[in-house]
Amino acid sequence: MALTYTPKVGEVLECDFGDFVKPPLKPVYNGLMTPEIRKRRMVVVLNGRLPNGCTMVVPISSSGNPNAVQRGMHVFLDPAFFTITSFYDKRDRWALAECITHVSKDRLSQIKDRGAPIPTFLPRDKVTAIQKAVIKAIAASVLLAPDPTTAPASMAGDDKA
Repeated sequence: MALTYTPKVGEVLECDFGDFVKPPLKPVYNGLMTPEIRKRRMVVVLNGRLPNGCTMVVPISSSGNPNAVQRGMHVFLDPAFFTITSFYDKRDRWALAECITHVSKDRLSQIKDRGAPIPTFLPRDKVTAIQKAVIKAIAASVLLAPDPTTAPASMAGDDKA
């Protein structure tokens, strides 16, 4: 069932992205194409107030990509953040920042178990990490302030006069 409210930043919802056209058409103009995101999956809301009834979301996957994690585009999400339901089990998950997209609120619904909604929100620090990963995914890392914990030794505390 489609959302009837404006989702909040950091809220985890379910999105029905649809599926690939079967049988595949050549050329494909309508429908999803490999490797686009597909199927029913969890998403995290980054902006629930876009025009025309749209919401900006980042898909959540249980398939981690070590290269994307190392490059800062996949953000690890601890299984403790999510409630086990009849559809979602307990497992490691990642927010796929390079797959950021906007979707109609008609594609979104609350995560439910046996018909009862399960409100789910990520901690603020995880939402911030996902937002930074999106910035990296759009090749705009220059907009991010340098991380003081990774500053070169010659710059961090250079007390020589």
